[in-house]
Amino acid sequence: MRSTSARAVACASRRALPTRASGPCWSDCVKSTDTLADTGFLVALFNDGDPHHAGAVGMLQQLAGKRLYSCWEVLNEACHLLDDTAWTHLLRWAAAGRLTVLASDPADLAAIAAFTERYADGGADLAHVALVFAADRTGIYNVLTVDRKDFDRYRSPLGKKLKRLWLKD
Repeated sequence: MRSTSARAVACASRRALPTRASGPCWSDCVKSTDTLADTGFLVALFNDGDPHHAGAVGMLQQLAGKRLYSCWEVLNEACHLLDDTAWTHLLRWAAAGRLTVLASDPADLAAIAAFTERYADGGADLAHVALVFAADRTGIYNVLTVDRKDFDRYRSPLGKKLKRLWLKD
């Protein structure tokens, strides 16, 4: 994969975001306009050879002033799919506060396993499941993803549906 134009991403994301959520319950510090980022969005954003790259950059521009969150599982998957230059840009972008990276709660492991079994017919992956759990923990149900099918069928442990803001049908 080719790496992205770091300038395009930097220009699209010139806004200050918090570097981390605070407190035991992340939902105390989020707004309804905050958004979760899935792997496909991050890969498209940082890989200028991705067919969704221009759309991802445009979506980031539309989100100016909004906070963007993800989780370590998603970041790990995105870094695995990007080339070395691109994933380094992604990490620096997150470190600069453009993406708040949330840690999953080890106490959720059994519930994550049960959730994965419930959606086993569609091949739920750990990054998606961790993001769904982060949605309940934060109260953020907006998601940027290329995985329409998966996120249209998932319901969080609290019964909530995540709203896709990008690549809508």
